[in-house]
Amino acid sequence: MAGYSIINHKGKDILYVDYTGMSKEEILKVMDDATDFALELNKPMLRLSNMTGVFAVKEVVDKAKESGKTTNHLTIKRAAVGITGAKKVLFNAFNRFSGNNTRAFDTVEDAKNWLVI
Repeated sequence: MAGYSIINHKGKDILYVDYTGMSKEEILKVMDDATDFALELNKPMLRLSNMTGVFAVKEVVDKAKESGKTTNHLTIKRAAVGITGAKKVLFNAFNRFSGNNTRAFDTVEDAKNWLVI
């Protein structure tokens, strides 16, 4: 299921945003929708993004920075999956530059387990 939803893992809610295989336009739309949803909920939350099969073009990176700043006050911890190879180098640079502190994991299950500890 691509899009966003609240999932429960070990009794804790996680905002799960699944960008798997999406085009740039789809990613930007879902990112806006998930940001609006987080702002409407207006409560601290855990966040998990699935970036499997996604390429971080400039517009996506810029939107991610904007979204991160907008919802930072509502975010307890952030995790991501699907960040491999050259994408991991860009991801780590993005984290240093943005101060976003998202941790990358190989699997959704590993990410969920880290988020709830």
